[in-house]
Amino acid sequence: MKRQTKWTTRTITAAAAFSLLTTGTWTGGVTKVEAAASTTSTTAANVQATATAGFSDVSAAHWAAKHIAKLASQGIVKGINGQFKPNDNITHQEAVVMAIRFIGKESEVNPDSAVVFAAGFEVSTYFKPYVTKAFELGLLDRDEEFKLAQDNPDTAWGSAKASREWVTKLIVKAINEQKNAESLASSASSFQDSAKIGSNYVGYVNAGVELQLIKGVTAEKFDPKGFITRASIATIFSRAEAKYTVKYAGQAGGIATKLSKDGIALYDGGNEKTYQITSNTLIYRYDSEQLSSLDKLTLYTNYLVIADSNNNVLYLEQMNDEQQVEKVSGVVDRVLPSSNTVWIWVNDEPVKITYDAKTTVKDGSGSVVSIASLAKDSKVVVTRDKFRATQQTLAIEVESAPVNKTVEGVVSGVSASTSTITVVDPATDASSTFSVASDAVIVWQGSLVAEGLAGIKNGDTVTVEVKNSKATKITVQQTSALSVTGSFVRADAASMTINYTRNGVLEAKYVADNVEVLIDGLTGATLADLQKDDQIQLTLNGQQKVTSIKAINRSVKVVNGATILSFDADYNALQVRDSVTNALVSVYLTDTTRVTSNDSTIPLAAAKTMLVKNRKVSVGYVNDKAVFVQFVTQYSGKVLSVNATTKQVKLDLGNNSSLTLPITYDTVEVLGKTNATLADIKVGDTVTGVLNTEQNQFLSIRLHKQVQGEVVSASDSAKKLTIKANDGTTSEVSTTAMKLLGESGENANLSAFAAGKIVNLSYVGTTPASAQLVSVKVGKVTSVAADKITYTDYSGAVNTESLASSYSVVKNGTTSASASVLAAGDRVEVRKDANGALLITALTGLNKTFDRYDSATGTLYARLSSLSDNNYTFAVTSATKVTQGDAVIALSSLAADNKLVIYVYQGKVLEIVKVS
Repeated sequence: MKRQTKWTTRTITAAAAFSLLTTGTWTGGVTKVEAAASTTSTTAANVQATATAGFSDVSAAHWAAKHIAKLASQGIVKGINGQFKPNDNITHQEAVVMAIRFIGKESEVNPDSAVVFAAGFEVSTYFKPYVTKAFELGLLDRDEEFKLAQDNPDTAWGSAKASREWVTKLIVKAINEQKNAESLASSASSFQDSAKIGSNYVGYVNAGVELQLIKGVTAEKFDPKGFITRASIATIFSRAEAKYTVKYAGQAGGIATKLSKDGIALYDGGNEKTYQITSNTLIYRYDSEQLSSLDKLTLYTNYLVIADSNNNVLYLEQMNDEQQVEKVSGVVDRVLPSSNTVWIWVNDEPVKITYDAKTTVKDGSGSVVSIASLAKDSKVVVTRDKFRATQQTLAIEVESAPVNKTVEGVVSGVSASTSTITVVDPATDASSTFSVASDAVIVWQGSLVAEGLAGIKNGDTVTVEVKNSKATKITVQQTSALSVTGSFVRADAASMTINYTRNGVLEAKYVADNVEVLIDGLTGATLADLQKDDQIQLTLNGQQKVTSIKAINRSVKVVNGATILSFDADYNALQVRDSVTNALVSVYLTDTTRVTSNDSTIPLAAAKTMLVKNRKVSVGYVNDKAVFVQFVTQYSGKVLSVNATTKQVKLDLGNNSSLTLPITYDTVEVLGKTNATLADIKVGDTVTGVLNTEQNQFLSIRLHKQVQGEVVSASDSAKKLTIKANDGTTSEVSTTAMKLLGESGENANLSAFAAGKIVNLSYVGTTPASAQLVSVKVGKVTSVAADKITYTDYSGAVNTESLASSYSVVKNGTTSASASVLAAGDRVEVRKDANGALLITALTGLNKTFDRYDSATGTLYARLSSLSDNNYTFAVTSATKVTQGDAVIALSSLAADNKLVIYVYQGKVLEIVKVS
């Protein structure tokens, strides 16, 4: 018989409807639970309890668990005998019920009115009132759905599986986006199977995708005729709530003003209400699909709460991380309990802070204290809300109270620009940082240090007297390097002493064996090159010996490669012609003039016979006195130009002088490359050019190169360093002819090159010329900005590195030119690379699960992650930090199954972080 095309409706009695509901004759997969939910309030309460307790077939790890839990708590989805059946395909009639509940119209559905549709459009009895309501609300189009039933006569419309395009249209209509869909009906779709989308669904699919309600099954395929699971449609409805607001029973939103294991208080539009958190409360965050916990939630942010009639929270979600508070830092001036007022200084301005009984006050350790205990000059952080019409002070935290004490320790950080000093107690490894008063007294060996903080170096042993949190007196007990300035009087190389005047007082110091003398324009200066009344800066070590002397008021003029015109032996008068400017230079040689050849000193008497016409020399002079005369065998400097055709090389020799010479045989020496040529020399390279006997051509060019590596061992007896390169290879380097330098460029002994130290080797060609220790710091990043990075190293000192110049960041094996890849909490190694550029390397932590700790052997055992896991034992030392968050905790506080992140650095356990 031909199907009817007219719709007929008739009402049956409630008793008849109930009879139909309880016979189990539905065809849409509706459960007894759902049927019962439509009859009695008692059963409805049981349904709600079952729903909020979760479904037996939806684990917490299920990809849609969060969305199913929320919709169940809102009463939008219900289960089937305690199960949700997330993988079952949704039917037309089930989807309609969800849509009616979603838009909050279920109360308008009369379950006692049964509807009879025309033959051919079959809907299970329980669902008929919902389908009728959907037609009334325009969620469904009668003609479209009836035709859909006609085109699929073998399956009842109601129990037929809903297609993806059909569900998309239903939901887009449910959130009142029909006009948007109509405007997109002619727009092209990005899906390759868009031709399969029905003409009356195209706009709705485009709108659903644009509104991010639904995605394709892949990036290229939408699969419009495919079916959709109950889990998927729950997720879509859950996402749609961001586009369509409905006030569900027991649901509230607002800013959390209180959050604890007992409950949450929400503030919304001037009202504040408290809800109870129970063991059955499902907790989520906006940025995760997985269950969360209270300790991962943030106060004063927006929350969604769904509670039962007893105000017990069924579902709790933090909706964002934007705290609706402001923090003000200042210094306490006075506390006035009578008016509930605290006055603080903020940037030299007085600010009034009012408080009430709800305001929490905590000291630096996090303990709650009374408001009256706030001492004058305490540094505090005040937290105030931004969501009330009249701001309330929520919390006052004491960053630091006024300190009055005397501290003795080793300086780990000092800054004259910020007037701060950080001192580490060697017994406890605890560090303290103090601001230094502008009138602070700094004393060393009973005398004032004229240079102030600039005269104190890392590694100095000091006593710091602190009053009202300011360092007012610093006494240097032992110094590694102190700088003083004065006027040179004389020096005795035999007794290794120097005399100078400081503030008009004559002083004398012993000079270290490897003292460095620095005079601008004079390479390899010695004590003999100093002249009376030179203004000098001396660097003293902990033994009060002078390790460096710098002439700060005198500059030596230099003529490189000058041609001798004449020499008068009677008057020791030398006249040369500048090979660059052709200018004549006349100087007198004195007893202090240093004459050298191949770095060897020649007595003036012997040198006179060598000062012959047309010979090439380099001359350094002050006024008309020669400081040095050098018989030139080689030149070192930066390459200004290279002409491979004419084989001309121009060098910048410093002191505003340059030199251009040809290279005879194109002999070029480059570390790590055989058969190098002039093409390997670039502008900007530093090179040494070895001269021929006529001093007018280069015999060879040797490229200077810096190589960074790690010290494996140092042998003082064999005068050798064993260095491991970045590629893991090791090599031995003789130190016999090398200069050994400390981190600041001072002369150092081989004993300073301990295993594990980072060192820069400087090569001239293939010959090592010097080895310098590299400063390396390891710490935890506290902040990252466009122009700087701040981190706290493992001595407790706060360090700031400027990012103004060239730098690189290595994280997860990838090198970046931007610090944006770093985040607060990253552990990093900070040092300069071989070329002097800042290098920041993020340390990779090992994720482990704690098993036990053997205190007898100092071994931490982690759980095996797999049978092939060989990295499960870790040697813990006294230097190993054990932390949780920003706090140091005891190793003994770790318990089985604690989640850890272990940072290993240079083969040693640097830090153990307890995650949970």
